Amino acid sequence: VAVLILPASFFIAKMEMIIDVPQDILLDVKMLFSFVFFNFFLSTGVPNWNCATYVTNRLDRQYIPQMVTSVFRCVFLFIVLSIFVPHVWYVGFAASLVSIMTLAVAWYNAHKLTPELRIRLKKGERLWSGSAVKELVSSGIWSSISNVGNMLLSGLDLIICNVMLGATEMGIVSLTKIIPNYMQQLSSSIRSAFAPELTINYAKKNLDAIYTDINRAMKLTSIVMTIPMACVVVLGDCFFALWVPSQDAQLLQILSILSILGYMFTSGTQILYNVFDTVNKVKQNSIAMITSGIISALITFIMVKFTDYGIFAVAGVSTFVNLARNMGFTVPITAKYLGFKWYQFFPQVATTVISSLVLIGIGFIIKPVLPQGSWITLILAAVVIGIIGLIINVGIVLNKSERAFLFNKIKNKLHLE
Repeated sequence: VAVLILPASFFIAKMEMIIDVPQDILLDVKMLFSFVFFNFFLSTGVPNWNCATYVTNRLDRQYIPQMVTSVFRCVFLFIVLSIFVPHVWYVGFAASLVSIMTLAVAWYNAHKLTPELRIRLKKGERLWSGSAVKELVSSGIWSSISNVGNMLLSGLDLIICNVMLGATEMGIVSLTKIIPNYMQQLSSSIRSAFAPELTINYAKKNLDAIYTDINRAMKLTSIVMTIPMACVVVLGDCFFALWVPSQDAQLLQILSILSILGYMFTSGTQILYNVFDTVNKVKQNSIAMITSGIISALITFIMVKFTDYGIFAVAGVSTFVNLARNMGFTVPITAKYLGFKWYQFFPQVATTVISSLVLIGIGFIIKPVLPQGSWITLILAAVVIGIIGLIINVGIVLNKSERAFLFNKIKNKLHLE
């Protein structure tokens, strides 16, 4: 935080000289970035209290408050935007409030779930282990580098678009990245739920349990993630026509599809990102992330500068570079780290592709008969496609014994309730 606060302050003060911001909303945007940086510094500077829910495998105590604060954020924004003159910095202010609430819950969970984790210095005892601190700091640094690579993949393209094409074009691309960003958050939440059990089984060297857990997690992730992806491909034009009627809905749909196309291949392999942390191979993943991020930024810059693809390059290049890294590095290398053959997880990739194509095809077939023209009919159409997609996914992705296991779980749950 001490290192970054000076460049952050300089960026806010000189923002109009660095990026293209309309003069009439310059103050608003500067206040927005002030809250964004405050939010980042707050979450970076405090202890990682969420480790308590992780090591005790009680992620429900983390996720449920996150759901509550997300609802609070939506209600808060709705109220302030309805009552007061709309300002873009409200979004950053709401995010900061949510961060403070989330940190308070994390602190409570840490003290409630892991009361034994206290520093109790006794006479003659060392305060810390030098080797343990070195290992943690090293992993933390490489994780930070990995985040930089992710930023180059998912954020720098908007800056390139702003500087080289203008604020209007960047606004168009940013609209199409909202849904993909929510899908990325959903993917992150799902795979994080399986991380503690993976770590526990790896610590016990239980390879059979590891494979069983990963295989189940990959299938469940694929079932969940391919449904919203298919809905965006099929209903994206209807959504954008209702949301931003002044914009070209077809263009926005194409850009959104370019942004989420990778999920057609990687929906089921999202869980594999947990492996790098579990086996403490974050350095290798960080190098791959930063390399792919630099390649993506360079290709995007070249295509925007020397071709007519413009915003299509901004939306699509990072997706294809990310997909290449996943297929060429993440999927085979994580299998080897866990002691499996390098091709162990590629059958799940093929299953995910088949599932995605089937869902999209059926979606386009039934789309003409679905009601359209309003938000209610759009939601109903999405629900119909979602239910059909869930049924198809359960039939395609799960085998007979897994379907029986799932149905028994649901039956037992309903019986208990």
